[in-house]
Amino acid sequence: MHSSPSLMAGLALFFAATPILAQVITPAPVAPEPNRVKRDGDLTLAITNSYGMPLSLSFGNNAGFPAFYGNPQPTLLPIDGSVAYNAPAGWAGRVSVGKVNHDDNSKIEGSFYGPGNGDIDVSYVDGYSVPITCSVGGKVVSGCNVELFDRGCNAPDSVSAWGPDNRIAACHNAAQGVPDGPASSMFAPCAGAAYTFPKDDGANTGMIAQTEMSCCIGVLCPPSPKQRWGKRDVESPKAPTLKARALKV
Repeated sequence: MHSSPSLMAGLALFFAATPILAQVITPAPVAPEPNRVKRDGDLTLAITNSYGMPLSLSFGNNAGFPAFYGNPQPTLLPIDGSVAYNAPAGWAGRVSVGKVNHDDNSKIEGSFYGPGNGDIDVSYVDGYSVPITCSVGGKVVSGCNVELFDRGCNAPDSVSAWGPDNRIAACHNAAQGVPDGPASSMFAPCAGAAYTFPKDDGANTGMIAQTEMSCCIGVLCPPSPKQRWGKRDVESPKAPTLKARALKV
């Protein structure tokens, strides 16, 4: 049996007018990664967590100054994790680092007005939470890798926050309002290496030519040549560790 030419023409017209159904798979949208945006001459600040537990990062910038690209919000940096933030010329601000998000956390502070006109330091002026050192070109320029909690958070300093492990998370620095210091006994090992009182300016190396800066958190980070004690020294007899919230005063 043969189909007539008119039947074949009709079938061709039917299939041409009928849409063919098909499963169209589209990739999931990719979240923007603003920290990867970098232009020539921008600042890059890399942060590595060598502390042995996840850490909280929070950000602040000076009033009227631009923030890091993407305006990052408080986040957790996992164990052995690293992250990099980029900033344009004109940035000035800080990154607070600790077991919990608290005003008395250790801080990375800096400013950047273009290549050859940048600055970075580690500050324990508000308080201490974790040891930090910051490097430029492979050389430590500010900070101290001594675990100051081994010195004990005792008067005139005071416990200001507790961590999820029921250990001290932040110790308030009593010298915060004493411009010329000196550093208390707890903070003394890092005096001149990190800011331990407002005018502890040995912790600041001044203008830095490079646009790549990196900071490491933990006692295994490179030590500063300015810090008074190294890892061996803090392994000497330690002050008692407060292990329970019930001991908080």
